[in-house]
Amino acid sequence: MNHLLHLKHQDRIGWIGLGEMGYNMANNLQRYLASLHLKLTVWNRTPAKSQKIHRHGAHVAKNLEELVATSNIIFTSLSNDAAVEEIYAQLIGYAEQVEHSIIFVETSTIYPTLATQLSQKILSLPQKHSYLQCPVFGRPPVAKAAKLIWVTSGGDEKIIKKMCLYFTTMSKSIIHLKTPDVAKACSFKLVGNFFVVGSMEVLAEGLTLAEKSGVHQEDVLKFIEAFFPAPAWLEYSRKMVDGHVSGKDSGFSVDLGLKDVGHMRQLAKEKDASLPTADLAYSHLKSVQDKGLGAQDWTSLINPLRTASKLPSMTGVAPVIEHEERHAAVATAVREE
Repeated sequence: MNHLLHLKHQDRIGWIGLGEMGYNMANNLQRYLASLHLKLTVWNRTPAKSQKIHRHGAHVAKNLEELVATSNIIFTSLSNDAAVEEIYAQLIGYAEQVEHSIIFVETSTIYPTLATQLSQKILSLPQKHSYLQCPVFGRPPVAKAAKLIWVTSGGDEKIIKKMCLYFTTMSKSIIHLKTPDVAKACSFKLVGNFFVVGSMEVLAEGLTLAEKSGVHQEDVLKFIEAFFPAPAWLEYSRKMVDGHVSGKDSGFSVDLGLKDVGHMRQLAKEKDASLPTADLAYSHLKSVQDKGLGAQDWTSLINPLRTASKLPSMTGVAPVIEHEERHAAVATAVREE
């Protein structure tokens, strides 16, 4: 490499991946660094996405080689396992050439085996690099509000303590698994996401039954708000009732949902665990994707249920809302998540 730096006195932080989640997380971290008169260095496979955060003061690296050479902490926020494998193959190559040690913090939802492989490769290098697997819970609006839930694994207690200074700039709480086994954090994330998709499957089935039974869906939403007032339940049920499933709208796509549910099912198979709810959700999401609608919000898993129940699919056109005050209350609760 043309520029090798010994980073002894001041952390220099790099960020890779500026999708909806990554941008919001990186932007909150950049605000914190700016308060210390420091800059985040960013790189994204689509260069145009880097310019927005550049306007907030971040430095845009010309390439991954520059980012590795000038960072002793590198966060990655990527869409899937293939992207993580591709980027880390390059990062590990560059990390072999620097003289300073680097803490890699991987925040994506990936399969446990991949995290283990990356950790082993990075820890085998002579520079004494570290690899943390730290997935996060929360949608893009939650990331923007710096209210994510972080999960930590890998490294040692001293490194985790050091990194929490930065994690707290992007989160409302941190769950410490207290293990060097990075696969545990990946499994933990898949279990958490199972609760999310399982909730959506239950909501989709219940709302479909209510409509077939002539029960007004606004009344069902009122019950959910009173009995299950979790922000996610309020948001997902409202989307399904209003038909706001056609566009991503800062949501989570069917394609990404299938990736996560596929990982859950694979993990269950490897561990000899039964996960029938995930099987159902997978079949409903796959049905949507097979129609070429993989970019839709994953709440559209309700549509195969509606079709099977001889009800029209939700198309994104919201029905007339009779209870405006309740609708406003739900919207407020979701914004506060």
